[in-house]
Amino acid sequence: MQDRNELNRLIDNYLNGKATPEETIWLNNWFEQLHTPGKDQDVNRRELGQRIFEAVQVQLDMAAPQEETLTVRRSSRVVRWRIAASVISAALVAGGGWWYQSAVKTRKPLAKMLDLRTQGGQMTKITLTDSSVVWLNANSHLRYPEAFADDRTVYLQGEAYFDIHPDPGHPFIIESGGYRTKVLGTAFSIHAHAAPQIYKVTVASGKVAVFKSADSSRIAYLTADQELRINEDAGTQQVRTVHAQTKMSWKEGSLTFEKDFLSEVVISLQSRYGVTFAFKKTQLKNMEISGIFDHSQSLNDILKILSKVYGLHFSRQANGIIHIS
Repeated sequence: MQDRNELNRLIDNYLNGKATPEETIWLNNWFEQLHTPGKDQDVNRRELGQRIFEAVQVQLDMAAPQEETLTVRRSSRVVRWRIAASVISAALVAGGGWWYQSAVKTRKPLAKMLDLRTQGGQMTKITLTDSSVVWLNANSHLRYPEAFADDRTVYLQGEAYFDIHPDPGHPFIIESGGYRTKVLGTAFSIHAHAAPQIYKVTVASGKVAVFKSADSSRIAYLTADQELRINEDAGTQQVRTVHAQTKMSWKEGSLTFEKDFLSEVVISLQSRYGVTFAFKKTQLKNMEISGIFDHSQSLNDILKILSKVYGLHFSRQANGIIHIS
């Protein structure tokens, strides 16, 4: 009964929005595997897993119209779990609870998670326990396990450069902004600030795959000097060729832009100089900006160059906010 209560607790936490990121990943993986049992399981267990999965799918179709009020972010996964929870009791009776026992027994203790945060104008470098190295840019947050075991998953908000230690048996995964980046061994950068709604993965060497976290559908497969840019506000995504090492020069204190949106440039300037910008003309957000600015240049120097090259006007208000027009 204790095992059953443990799994029920995890499911309840998920449905109520209280599950930790680590618990959410474990639960989603467990649910997806219900219909794909291992080779060592007998026929009855395979049949039970298949019946559970099919029952969930049927009820999912039936319940869809009643679930339209759920938010886009939670709808599909919450519906699936709500229906799965209703199927669990019947499954326990039919199968004697084997998959509860199996799930909890094989569930490894969650690793202690650590948080690394940077403030405006601050960058930091950290070496993880698998020898992977991370450079965390300003105004960013990295959540990572105190020690890696079988799973090498970290969580990022903001911008970071990763130099991943190769381990073919244990892919390195970054969960960030609703996307999942999976690598074996490579160097790349991820940009995923909460605003603007732009997600970027830039690869310096090696190969990475990017997926949607919600349904694990693959978005892109990237190699050296390729960059995936997703603009959620505009509903667009593109893979383009860039000079990756140059774009990642922020690790050395430079600011480098290569046809980046002005809204992205603004985020970088805010993080570097601790100021706040506001657009007076919304259409300016998607203006593409290119340029290299070293650490010795002041904010005023950069704004003067942007004004001259792109015809932008910057005006500082009494409250300190800089308006862009």
